[in-house]
Amino acid sequence: MKIIWQLFGAHITLSLIILILFLAWLFWPRKYKFIRKGLIRSCGLVLLGSILLAFYTYWPREYHKRYLDDQLSAELKATLLKQLADSIDFHIGMATSPGSPYQDLIAQEFNSVVGENHFKPGKLLVDAANWEFNFTAADKLMDYAQANGQRMRGHTLVWGKFPGMTFPSQWIEVINSAEDPKETMQGLIKRYIETVMGHFKGRVSTWDVVNEPMGGESLYPSIFSNSMGEEYIDYAFKIANQVDPECSLFLNEQIGDYQGPQGKAFLDLLKRLVDRGVPIHGVGLQSHQINRIHDTDALRQYIRAIGQMGLKVEITELDARLLLFGGEDDPYQAQGDQFRKVVQVCLDDPVCTGVTLWGVTDGANWMDGVPPFKWKSPNAPNIWDEDMNKKPAYVGIWEALKGAQTD
Repeated sequence: MKIIWQLFGAHITLSLIILILFLAWLFWPRKYKFIRKGLIRSCGLVLLGSILLAFYTYWPREYHKRYLDDQLSAELKATLLKQLADSIDFHIGMATSPGSPYQDLIAQEFNSVVGENHFKPGKLLVDAANWEFNFTAADKLMDYAQANGQRMRGHTLVWGKFPGMTFPSQWIEVINSAEDPKETMQGLIKRYIETVMGHFKGRVSTWDVVNEPMGGESLYPSIFSNSMGEEYIDYAFKIANQVDPECSLFLNEQIGDYQGPQGKAFLDLLKRLVDRGVPIHGVGLQSHQINRIHDTDALRQYIRAIGQMGLKVEITELDARLLLFGGEDDPYQAQGDQFRKVVQVCLDDPVCTGVTLWGVTDGANWMDGVPPFKWKSPNAPNIWDEDMNKKPAYVGIWEALKGAQTD
Protein backbone atom coordinates (compact mmCIF):
# COMPACT_ATOMS: atom_id res chain seq x y z
CA MET A 1 0.00 0.00 0.00
CA LYS A 2 2.88 2.36 0.75
CA ILE A 3 4.28 1.98 -2.77
CA ILE A 4 0.81 2.53 -4.27
CA TRP A 5 0.42 5.74 -2.29
CA GLN A 6 3.89 6.98 -3.26
CA LEU A 7 3.18 6.31 -6.93
CA PHE A 8 -0.45 7.41 -7.10
CA GLY A 9 -1.03 9.56 -4.01
CA ALA A 10 -1.69 12.76 -5.96
CA HIS A 11 -4.12 11.00 -8.33
CA ILE A 12 -5.99 9.38 -5.45
CA THR A 13 -6.28 12.71 -3.63
CA LEU A 14 -7.61 14.53 -6.68
CA SER A 15 -10.09 11.74 -7.38
CA LEU A 16 -11.43 11.96 -3.84
CA ILE A 17 -11.78 15.74 -4.17
CA ILE A 18 -13.70 15.31 -7.43
CA LEU A 19 -15.98 12.74 -5.81
CA ILE A 20 -16.68 14.98 -2.80
CA LEU A 21 -17.42 18.01 -4.98
CA PHE A 22 -19.71 15.99 -7.24
CA LEU A 23 -21.61 14.53 -4.29
CA ALA A 24 -21.92 17.97 -2.76
CA TRP A 25 -23.35 19.32 -6.04
CA LEU A 26 -25.67 16.32 -6.34
CA PHE A 27 -27.22 16.72 -2.89
CA TRP A 28 -26.99 20.49 -2.40
CA PRO A 29 -30.47 22.10 -2.29
CA ARG A 30 -31.40 23.22 -5.80
CA LYS A 31 -32.53 26.65 -4.61
CA TYR A 32 -28.88 27.57 -3.97
CA LYS A 33 -28.02 27.77 -7.66
CA PHE A 34 -24.95 29.96 -7.20
CA ILE A 35 -23.34 27.48 -4.80
CA ARG A 36 -24.25 24.53 -7.02
CA LYS A 37 -22.65 26.25 -10.03
CA GLY A 38 -19.53 26.89 -7.98
CA LEU A 39 -19.35 23.26 -6.93
CA ILE A 40 -19.69 21.89 -10.46
CA ARG A 41 -17.16 24.42 -11.81
CA SER A 42 -14.72 23.45 -9.06
CA CYS A 43 -15.29 19.81 -9.90
CA GLY A 44 -14.52 20.52 -13.55
CA LEU A 45 -11.35 22.46 -12.70
CA VAL A 46 -10.07 19.69 -10.44
CA LEU A 47 -10.91 17.12 -13.14
CA LEU A 48 -8.97 19.17 -15.69
CA GLY A 49 -6.05 19.39 -13.29
CA SER A 50 -6.19 15.64 -12.76
CA ILE A 51 -6.09 15.01 -16.52
CA LEU A 52 -3.13 17.38 -16.96
CA LEU A 53 -1.32 15.70 -14.07
CA ALA A 54 -1.91 12.29 -15.66
CA PHE A 55 -0.47 13.52 -18.97
CA TYR A 56 2.55 14.95 -17.17
CA THR A 57 3.07 11.82 -15.07
CA TYR A 58 2.69 9.20 -17.78
CA TRP A 59 4.16 11.04 -20.75
CA PRO A 60 7.31 9.10 -21.69
CA ARG A 61 10.49 10.97 -20.84
CA GLU A 62 13.79 10.84 -22.66
CA TYR A 63 17.13 11.84 -21.24
CA HIS A 64 20.21 12.68 -23.25
CA LYS A 65 22.73 9.83 -23.22
CA ARG A 66 25.83 11.89 -22.62
CA TYR A 67 27.79 8.76 -21.81
CA LEU A 68 27.76 7.87 -25.53
CA ASP A 69 30.03 10.87 -26.11
CA ASP A 70 32.57 9.64 -23.56
CA GLN A 71 35.50 7.46 -24.53
CA LEU A 72 35.87 4.43 -22.27
CA SER A 73 39.42 3.81 -21.09
CA ALA A 74 41.41 0.99 -22.63
CA GLU A 75 41.69 -0.65 -19.20
CA LEU A 76 37.93 -0.58 -18.67
CA LYS A 77 37.38 -2.12 -22.09
CA ALA A 78 39.95 -4.83 -21.47
CA THR A 79 39.17 -5.75 -17.85
CA LEU A 80 35.90 -7.49 -17.04
CA LEU A 81 33.85 -7.18 -13.86
CA LYS A 82 34.43 -10.88 -13.22
CA GLN A 83 38.20 -10.44 -13.34
CA LEU A 84 38.11 -7.61 -10.83
CA ALA A 85 35.75 -9.47 -8.50
CA ASP A 86 37.80 -12.68 -8.65
CA SER A 87 40.94 -10.77 -7.71
CA ILE A 88 39.39 -9.57 -4.43
CA ASP A 89 37.41 -12.75 -3.64
CA PHE A 90 34.06 -11.01 -4.17
CA HIS A 91 30.88 -12.23 -5.85
CA ILE A 92 29.51 -10.09 -8.66
CA GLY A 93 26.36 -11.77 -9.92
CA MET A 94 23.53 -11.58 -12.42
CA ALA A 95 20.00 -12.97 -12.57
CA THR A 96 19.40 -15.06 -15.67
CA SER A 97 17.20 -17.71 -17.25
CA PRO A 98 17.90 -20.84 -19.34
CA GLY A 99 18.54 -19.93 -22.96
CA SER A 100 19.01 -16.22 -22.27
CA PRO A 101 20.44 -14.37 -25.29
CA TYR A 102 22.92 -12.75 -22.90
CA GLN A 103 24.44 -15.96 -21.51
CA ASP A 104 27.79 -15.48 -23.26
CA LEU A 105 28.06 -11.97 -21.85
CA ILE A 106 27.03 -13.15 -18.35
CA ALA A 107 29.63 -15.92 -18.46
CA GLN A 108 32.32 -13.36 -19.30
CA GLU A 109 31.36 -10.63 -16.85
CA PHE A 110 30.00 -12.39 -13.74
CA ASN A 111 31.32 -15.02 -11.34
CA SER A 112 27.92 -15.68 -9.75
CA VAL A 113 24.42 -16.25 -11.12
CA VAL A 114 20.91 -16.70 -9.77
CA GLY A 115 17.87 -18.10 -11.52
CA GLU A 116 15.47 -15.25 -12.11
CA ASN A 117 12.47 -17.57 -11.84
CA HIS A 118 13.44 -21.18 -12.51
CA PHE A 119 14.45 -22.13 -8.97
CA LYS A 120 11.17 -20.87 -7.49
CA PRO A 121 8.44 -23.28 -6.35
CA GLY A 122 6.08 -22.26 -9.15
CA LYS A 123 8.58 -23.49 -11.74
CA LEU A 124 9.78 -26.62 -9.94
CA LEU A 125 6.69 -28.16 -8.33
CA VAL A 126 4.56 -28.51 -11.46
CA ASP A 127 1.94 -30.82 -9.93
CA ALA A 128 1.47 -30.16 -6.22
CA ALA A 129 -1.31 -32.73 -5.84
CA ASN A 130 1.04 -35.55 -6.89
CA TRP A 131 4.29 -33.92 -5.75
CA GLU A 132 5.63 -33.98 -9.29
CA PHE A 133 8.75 -31.84 -9.87
CA ASN A 134 10.34 -30.72 -13.13
CA PHE A 135 14.00 -29.77 -12.74
CA THR A 136 14.79 -29.64 -16.47
CA ALA A 137 15.13 -25.86 -16.84
CA ALA A 138 16.81 -25.39 -13.46
CA ASP A 139 19.30 -28.16 -14.21
CA LYS A 140 20.09 -26.51 -17.53
CA LEU A 141 20.87 -23.28 -15.73
CA MET A 142 22.87 -25.17 -13.10
CA ASP A 143 24.94 -26.87 -15.81
CA TYR A 144 25.57 -23.49 -17.45
CA ALA A 145 26.87 -22.01 -14.18
CA GLN A 146 29.14 -24.98 -13.49
CA ALA A 147 30.52 -24.97 -17.03
CA ASN A 148 31.52 -21.32 -16.60
CA GLY A 149 32.92 -21.62 -13.08
CA GLN A 150 30.16 -19.50 -11.59
CA ARG A 151 28.59 -19.79 -8.16
CA MET A 152 24.86 -20.52 -8.20
CA ARG A 153 22.63 -18.77 -5.64
CA GLY A 154 19.48 -20.77 -4.99
CA HIS A 155 16.42 -18.50 -5.03
CA THR A 156 14.14 -19.37 -3.28
CA LEU A 157 12.72 -22.20 -1.13
CA VAL A 158 9.91 -20.63 0.95
CA TRP A 159 8.04 -17.53 -0.25
CA GLY A 160 4.47 -16.79 0.68
CA LYS A 161 3.37 -13.74 -1.27
CA PHE A 162 2.03 -14.87 -4.64
CA PRO A 163 0.12 -18.17 -4.93
CA GLY A 164 1.07 -20.11 -8.02
CA MET A 165 4.50 -18.55 -8.42
CA THR A 166 5.82 -18.59 -4.87
CA PHE A 167 3.93 -21.63 -3.59
CA PRO A 168 1.35 -24.02 -5.10
CA SER A 169 -2.17 -22.58 -5.00
CA GLN A 170 -3.42 -26.03 -3.97
CA TRP A 171 -1.66 -25.64 -0.65
CA ILE A 172 -4.22 -23.01 0.40
CA GLU A 173 -7.02 -25.60 0.42
CA VAL A 174 -4.75 -28.19 2.03
CA ILE A 175 -4.04 -25.86 4.95
CA ASN A 176 -7.60 -24.54 5.22
CA SER A 177 -9.00 -28.07 5.49
CA ALA A 178 -6.31 -29.44 7.80
CA GLU A 179 -7.22 -30.53 11.33
CA ASP A 180 -3.81 -29.28 12.47
CA PRO A 181 -2.64 -26.50 10.10
CA LYS A 182 0.72 -26.14 11.85
CA GLU A 183 1.62 -29.81 11.58
CA THR A 184 0.40 -29.94 7.97
CA MET A 185 2.43 -26.89 7.02
CA GLN A 186 5.53 -28.38 8.63
CA GLY A 187 5.04 -31.46 6.49
CA LEU A 188 4.75 -29.39 3.29
CA ILE A 189 7.82 -27.30 4.09
CA LYS A 190 9.88 -30.33 5.05
CA ARG A 191 9.00 -32.37 1.99
CA TYR A 192 9.55 -29.47 -0.40
CA ILE A 193 12.92 -28.40 1.03
CA GLU A 194 14.20 -31.98 1.27
CA THR A 195 13.31 -32.61 -2.36
CA VAL A 196 14.68 -29.39 -3.84
CA MET A 197 17.80 -28.96 -1.73
CA GLY A 198 18.48 -32.67 -2.00
CA HIS A 199 18.38 -32.42 -5.79
CA PHE A 200 20.93 -29.59 -5.87
CA LYS A 201 23.03 -30.68 -2.88
CA GLY A 202 26.72 -30.07 -3.48
CA ARG A 203 26.01 -27.83 -6.46
CA VAL A 204 24.16 -24.86 -4.93
CA SER A 205 26.36 -23.34 -2.22
CA THR A 206 23.96 -20.58 -1.10
CA TRP A 207 20.19 -20.67 -0.72
CA ASP A 208 17.62 -17.99 0.00
CA VAL A 209 15.69 -20.22 2.40
CA VAL A 210 12.93 -17.70 3.08
CA ASN A 211 12.15 -14.76 0.79
CA GLU A 212 10.32 -11.54 1.72
CA PRO A 213 8.80 -12.60 5.05
CA MET A 214 7.91 -9.03 5.98
CA GLY A 215 4.68 -7.21 5.17
CA GLY A 216 5.66 -3.75 6.35
CA GLU A 217 6.39 -3.76 10.08
CA SER A 218 5.13 -7.30 10.69
CA LEU A 219 5.09 -10.69 9.00
CA TYR A 220 3.31 -10.90 5.66
CA PRO A 221 -0.02 -12.73 6.22
CA SER A 222 0.69 -15.83 4.11
CA ILE A 223 -0.37 -19.44 4.55
CA PHE A 224 3.02 -19.97 6.19
CA SER A 225 2.74 -17.25 8.83
CA ASN A 226 -1.00 -17.79 9.34
CA SER A 227 -0.49 -21.46 10.19
CA MET A 228 2.83 -21.30 12.05
CA GLY A 229 3.50 -17.68 12.93
CA GLU A 230 7.14 -16.62 12.95
CA GLU A 231 8.11 -20.21 13.68
CA TYR A 232 7.80 -21.10 9.99
CA ILE A 233 11.05 -19.24 9.38
CA ASP A 234 12.87 -21.13 12.14
CA TYR A 235 11.51 -24.43 10.86
CA ALA A 236 12.50 -23.81 7.22
CA PHE A 237 16.08 -22.94 8.20
CA LYS A 238 16.39 -25.96 10.48
CA ILE A 239 15.22 -28.33 7.75
CA ALA A 240 17.51 -26.69 5.18
CA ASN A 241 20.48 -27.03 7.51
CA GLN A 242 19.69 -30.70 8.09
CA VAL A 243 19.52 -31.39 4.36
CA ASP A 244 22.81 -29.63 3.53
CA PRO A 245 24.93 -28.58 6.54
CA GLU A 246 27.60 -27.17 4.19
CA CYS A 247 25.22 -24.71 2.49
CA SER A 248 25.06 -21.00 3.37
CA LEU A 249 21.48 -20.18 4.33
CA PHE A 250 20.10 -16.68 3.75
CA LEU A 251 16.98 -14.72 4.63
CA ASN A 252 16.18 -12.42 1.69
CA GLU A 253 14.16 -9.20 2.02
CA GLN A 254 13.39 -5.93 0.22
CA ILE A 255 13.91 -2.94 2.52
CA GLY A 256 13.08 0.46 1.03
CA ASP A 257 13.93 2.60 4.06
CA TYR A 258 16.66 1.16 6.25
CA GLN A 259 15.91 3.62 9.05
CA GLY A 260 12.13 3.29 8.79
CA PRO A 261 9.70 1.04 10.67
CA GLN A 262 10.12 -1.95 8.35
CA GLY A 263 13.90 -1.73 8.48
CA LYS A 264 13.88 -1.70 12.27
CA ALA A 265 11.31 -4.51 12.46
CA PHE A 266 13.43 -6.69 10.18
CA LEU A 267 16.50 -6.18 12.39
CA ASP A 268 14.40 -7.19 15.38
CA LEU A 269 13.32 -10.34 13.52
CA LEU A 270 16.94 -11.21 12.76
CA LYS A 271 17.92 -10.73 16.40
CA ARG A 272 15.14 -13.06 17.54
CA LEU A 273 16.24 -15.71 15.03
CA VAL A 274 19.86 -15.48 16.17
CA ASP A 275 18.88 -15.55 19.84
CA ARG A 276 16.83 -18.70 19.24
CA GLY A 277 19.80 -20.44 17.63
CA VAL A 278 18.24 -20.67 14.17
CA PRO A 279 20.94 -21.82 11.66
CA ILE A 280 20.85 -18.64 9.58
CA HIS A 281 24.15 -17.59 8.04
CA GLY A 282 23.36 -14.46 6.09
CA VAL A 283 20.93 -11.81 4.93
CA GLY A 284 20.12 -10.84 1.37
CA LEU A 285 19.18 -7.18 0.92
CA GLN A 286 17.41 -7.01 -2.42
CA SER A 287 17.95 -3.28 -3.13
CA HIS A 288 15.36 -2.86 -5.88
CA GLN A 289 15.22 0.94 -6.13
CA ILE A 290 11.78 1.30 -7.65
CA ASN A 291 9.97 4.17 -5.99
CA ARG A 292 12.79 5.80 -4.04
CA ILE A 293 16.57 6.16 -4.16
CA HIS A 294 18.10 4.23 -1.29
CA ASP A 295 20.16 6.11 1.29
CA THR A 296 23.59 4.52 1.01
CA ASP A 297 24.79 5.93 4.34
CA ALA A 298 21.81 4.23 6.00
CA LEU A 299 22.62 1.05 4.03
CA ARG A 300 26.16 1.15 5.43
CA GLN A 301 24.85 1.34 8.99
CA TYR A 302 22.31 -1.41 8.27
CA ILE A 303 24.95 -3.81 6.97
CA ARG A 304 27.07 -3.10 10.06
CA ALA A 305 24.11 -3.81 12.36
CA ILE A 306 23.52 -7.16 10.63
CA GLY A 307 27.23 -7.99 10.76
CA GLN A 308 27.29 -7.36 14.50
CA MET A 309 24.80 -10.22 14.87
CA GLY A 310 27.39 -12.55 13.31
CA LEU A 311 25.64 -12.72 9.93
CA LYS A 312 26.95 -12.24 6.41
CA VAL A 313 25.27 -9.88 3.92
CA GLU A 314 24.80 -9.83 0.17
CA ILE A 315 23.08 -7.29 -2.05
CA THR A 316 20.91 -9.72 -3.97
CA GLU A 317 18.65 -7.99 -6.50
CA LEU A 318 20.13 -4.60 -7.36
CA ASP A 319 18.52 -2.34 -9.95
CA ALA A 320 17.46 1.33 -9.99
CA ARG A 321 14.81 3.07 -12.11
CA LEU A 322 16.27 5.85 -14.22
CA LEU A 323 13.13 7.93 -13.67
CA LEU A 324 14.10 8.39 -10.01
CA PHE A 325 17.07 10.46 -11.17
CA GLY A 326 15.06 12.57 -13.64
CA GLY A 327 15.61 15.76 -11.66
CA GLU A 328 19.39 15.53 -11.98
CA ASP A 329 21.41 17.35 -14.63
CA ASP A 330 22.57 14.00 -16.04
CA PRO A 331 20.15 11.23 -14.95
CA TYR A 332 22.28 8.44 -16.41
CA GLN A 333 25.36 9.61 -14.53
CA ALA A 334 23.35 10.02 -11.31
CA GLN A 335 22.06 6.47 -11.73
CA GLY A 336 25.63 5.28 -12.26
CA ASP A 337 26.80 7.09 -9.14
CA GLN A 338 24.11 5.26 -7.15
CA PHE A 339 25.22 1.85 -8.44
CA ARG A 340 28.81 2.72 -7.54
CA LYS A 341 27.83 3.84 -4.03
CA VAL A 342 25.84 0.68 -3.30
CA VAL A 343 28.65 -1.61 -4.46
CA GLN A 344 31.20 0.50 -2.59
CA VAL A 345 29.23 0.24 0.65
CA CYS A 346 29.25 -3.54 0.30
CA LEU A 347 32.95 -3.64 -0.50
CA ASP A 348 33.77 -1.49 2.53
CA ASP A 349 32.39 -3.99 5.04
CA PRO A 350 33.96 -7.46 5.18
CA VAL A 351 30.62 -9.07 6.15
CA CYS A 352 29.21 -8.07 2.73
CA THR A 353 30.48 -10.65 0.29
CA GLY A 354 28.67 -10.02 -2.98
CA VAL A 355 26.34 -8.01 -5.18
CA THR A 356 23.87 -9.53 -7.63
CA LEU A 357 22.21 -7.43 -10.34
CA TRP A 358 18.64 -8.10 -11.43
CA GLY A 359 18.85 -7.66 -15.17
CA VAL A 360 21.34 -7.18 -17.99
CA THR A 361 19.95 -4.63 -20.42
CA ASP A 362 17.37 -1.85 -20.40
CA GLY A 363 15.94 -3.43 -23.53
CA ALA A 364 14.68 -6.42 -21.53
CA ASN A 365 13.92 -5.41 -17.96
CA TRP A 366 11.19 -6.74 -15.67
CA MET A 367 9.81 -3.29 -14.78
CA ASP A 368 8.69 -2.62 -18.36
CA GLY A 369 6.27 -5.53 -18.11
CA VAL A 370 4.80 -4.90 -14.66
CA PRO A 371 2.14 -2.29 -13.85
CA PRO A 372 2.27 0.40 -12.61
CA PHE A 373 5.96 0.80 -13.47
CA LYS A 374 5.49 0.05 -17.16
CA TRP A 375 3.21 3.09 -17.44
CA LYS A 376 5.83 5.50 -16.09
CA SER A 377 8.90 5.39 -18.31
CA PRO A 378 11.80 5.27 -18.70
CA ASN A 379 12.56 2.52 -16.23
CA ALA A 380 15.96 1.68 -17.75
CA PRO A 381 17.18 0.10 -14.48
CA ASN A 382 20.16 -1.92 -15.70
CA ILE A 383 23.85 -1.43 -16.51
CA TRP A 384 23.70 -1.89 -20.29
CA ASP A 385 21.31 0.18 -22.39
CA GLU A 386 18.96 -1.22 -25.02
CA ASP A 387 21.77 -1.09 -27.61
CA MET A 388 24.15 -2.93 -25.25
CA ASN A 389 26.28 0.14 -24.58
CA LYS A 390 27.89 0.21 -21.16
CA LYS A 391 26.09 2.81 -19.08
CA PRO A 392 27.59 4.87 -16.25
CA ALA A 393 26.03 2.21 -13.98
CA TYR A 394 28.46 -0.36 -15.42
CA VAL A 395 31.35 2.07 -15.11
CA GLY A 396 30.41 2.84 -11.51
CA ILE A 397 30.49 -0.83 -10.51
CA TRP A 398 33.77 -1.33 -12.41
CA GLU A 399 35.37 1.64 -10.64
CA ALA A 400 34.26 0.41 -7.22
CA LEU A 401 35.71 -3.06 -7.85
CA LYS A 402 38.89 -1.61 -9.32
CA GLY A 403 39.34 0.63 -6.31
CA ALA A 404 39.01 -2.33 -3.98
CA GLN A 405 42.07 -3.91 -5.62
CA THR A 406 44.32 -1.13 -4.35
CA ASP A 407 42.84 -0.72 -0.85
